[in-house]
Amino acid sequence: MDQIMNFFSMGNYGAYIWTAYILTAVVMLSLLVTTLQRLHKNQAELEELQQLMESAKQSNNKEETARP
Repeated sequence: MDQIMNFFSMGNYGAYIWTAYILTAVVMLSLLVTTLQRLHKNQAELEELQQLMESAKQSNNKEETARP
């Protein structure tokens, strides 16, 4: 049990070290979540733009075939 307590206390610097680890983990997780949210947003926007381009191409093709 003393070995576990010594590990977590880390030579009486445990409070600083574990706080740094926790803050680092929180920052990295928030960066991951933000990145994934932006990825999904950008993918949805890309799909929307691709659909608009496809509909524009189809309307241009219809106009060209309707011309005499």
